[in-house]
Amino acid sequence: MYAIWLTFSKSDSEYLKKIIDEISEKYHAPKFEPHITVYGLVDSEIRLIENIAKEATLNCNSFLVKKSEILQSEELWKTVYIELKMNNQLESIHKNLKKHFEKISKYEFNPHISLIYKILPIEEKIKIINELDIKSEFRINKLAVQKFFPDIEKWKIVKEYNLI
Repeated sequence: MYAIWLTFSKSDSEYLKKIIDEISEKYHAPKFEPHITVYGLVDSEIRLIENIAKEATLNCNSFLVKKSEILQSEELWKTVYIELKMNNQLESIHKNLKKHFEKISKYEFNPHISLIYKILPIEEKIKIINELDIKSEFRINKLAVQKFFPDIEKWKIVKEYNLI
C-alpha cells in the first residue's frame, strides 16, 4: 500500500518536524515526517504509482498552502491537525491523481497536516491546540510516494518529485 504525499520546503519541513517531534515526545506517540496526504492508500504496482505521480506533477510549480485552523478529531489520522484552505494547486494535483486511482481506491481529500497520531482524551487534544502557535502558510515543493505500514515509524518515502 502506498500514499501520495505533498511535502514541504526544507525550512517549513524542519519547522513542522520540530512541532511534531515535541508533541510526539510529550505524549509518547510515534514520530513521522510532516506531509499532506493528497491521495491515500493505493494498492497497486509501485511502477504504475510512480508513473502516475510523475505525470501529476508535470508543469507544476512549488506553491503555498494556507492554514485555516487547528482542529482535533476522534480519528487517529486527524488526532490534532492543521486544516488547510483548499487552493487551485491542491485541487489540480488531487484531481490528476484521482482520475487514475479512483478505480483502485476511493479517497476523500481534505487537505491537512497531522501533528500527532494517538487516540487521546478530548481535554488533552484541546490542551495541545491551545499551546500551539503555528505560522499561517507553508511552501510545498515536492510530491512523494510513501510506502505505508501499520507501524507509523516504518513509513518510508520511496520516490520524490520536485515541483518546479
